[in-house]
Amino acid sequence: MIFFNVLKDKYLRVVFILSFLILFFLSLVSFVKLADISSPLIIHFDVYQGIDFFGGKMEIFGILFSAFVMILINFFLADFLYHRQRFLSYIFSFGSLWITILILISMGVIISIN
Repeated sequence: MIFFNVLKDKYLRVVFILSFLILFFLSLVSFVKLADISSPLIIHFDVYQGIDFFGGKMEIFGILFSAFVMILINFFLADFLYHRQRFLSYIFSFGSLWITILILISMGVIISIN
């Protein structure tokens, strides 16, 4: 059965579900907060030089989509390596949570600036 290894381990299950829920919540918040903005969005701001990078809504959702793909790849790798190296499965799962938290922080900054 596919993904049985990750789903039977409670730590892996909780961490991956938490990662996906945070990413889903972040997608909803980004969609609601940025729905009525038609001007270019500030993606990167430097203290010394000012605004470095402008973008549209598609770049924001591209960041969210790439985070989803990274978490999905880590999910597959954690399931594949569960019986060989369980420690690596935990590294991949908590790495996914760390990626999600970093994306949450970056999206919070982008939303608050715009």
